[in-house]
Amino acid sequence: MKTLTTLWVLAAALAALGIALDMHRLKVNRIGLSAPGWVLVCMVGTLPAVGLYLLLRARVWRTLLDAAWRFAGDGTQSPDVRRKRLDVLRDTGVIGEPVYRACVKTMNTRQPGSA
Repeated sequence: MKTLTTLWVLAAALAALGIALDMHRLKVNRIGLSAPGWVLVCMVGTLPAVGLYLLLRARVWRTLLDAAWRFAGDGTQSPDVRRKRLDVLRDTGVIGEPVYRACVKTMNTRQPGSA
C-alpha cells in the first residue's frame, strides 16, 4: 500500500510540475485554475486533471493566438510591421516563445512565395 501511495503522489507531482512548466512556457497565470490550484486538483485525481487541463489549454491557446494577432495587426499591415510587433511582444514577455513561433509560422505560410 505504501508503494501505491508513493506512486500516486509521484504521478500527481509530475503532472502538476508538467502543468506548471507548460503554463510558464506559455506565459499565462491561469488556465482555468492557477498553478497551485492545479497542484491540488492533481493530488485528488491525476488523470482527469490532466485531461481537463488539456481541454482548457486548447481554448487558451486559441485565445493567445487571437490576442497576438490583434496586437500584431491583420493582413492590411505589411509583414515586416507585423513581424516587428511580434518581436516586441515576445521580447517584452507579453507572449511566450510557442505563441511567437506559431504566429511567425502562420505568417510564413500565408505570404506568397517568390518564384
